[in-house]
Amino acid sequence: MADPAKRRPRVTVLGVLAVLALLSAAGAAVCIWVILGRSTNPLWSRRANVLLPDLVGLSRTEAEALPETAALAVTWEEVYNPAVEPGLVCGQDPAAGRTVKEGQALTIQISLGTNWQTMPDLTGADRTQALETLREMGLQPTVEFWKDNTMDPYTVVRTEPAAGTRVAAGEAVKLVVVRPIPDPFRPVPNLAGLEVAEARARLQEVGLTAVVPSNRAEGTVTNQDPVPGTLLRVFGTVRLYVG
Repeated sequence: MADPAKRRPRVTVLGVLAVLALLSAAGAAVCIWVILGRSTNPLWSRRANVLLPDLVGLSRTEAEALPETAALAVTWEEVYNPAVEPGLVCGQDPAAGRTVKEGQALTIQISLGTNWQTMPDLTGADRTQALETLREMGLQPTVEFWKDNTMDPYTVVRTEPAAGTRVAAGEAVKLVVVRPIPDPFRPVPNLAGLEVAEARARLQEVGLTAVVPSNRAEGTVTNQDPVPGTLLRVFGTVRLYVG
């Protein structure tokens, strides 16, 4: 009679590994099934599809009552929009007509209407400071110069519209600013070593005039009068000595 111990199947390492592999595969399949059930990714989610309606022009109450928005994770934002009446939807993301998954994020913007501002009194302010103030208010400032020798250059004379006027964000406004008085003097540049034509051009750029006693049209400047750094009135002459 055979020994019962000899008929017992032997447990091998390969058998144990095979069982563990099957258990791992089963566990992974369950995890994937659960993940797909929770995911809102349209590529592999098992959730229901939702076709986004056009919400623009609806009130928040009307938008919330729709079954499509009720099925999504909605975030509400309030934004200024002068083209849409306050309290109505003026934008959405994703856009209308898109197909998304149930539970997916949807951002809906509610209009606050026009962002009204009151023109500040900037009379006497510096131009740079006034421009910064108006831009921070959402306005679009431009500058017009005004001749007035009794005020410092770049000082604001007035605004158009005037201070206290109600204006909408994005509206163009004007700053009337004192025109700077041009400095009548120009420093003489160093022209030594330059060709005559280039030296003439350099002087012309700064508002001065070249005079070449020898009347030479070519050659290199070896000396000049007055010396570099001297202040001359606009259109003053500089003598160039050419070697």
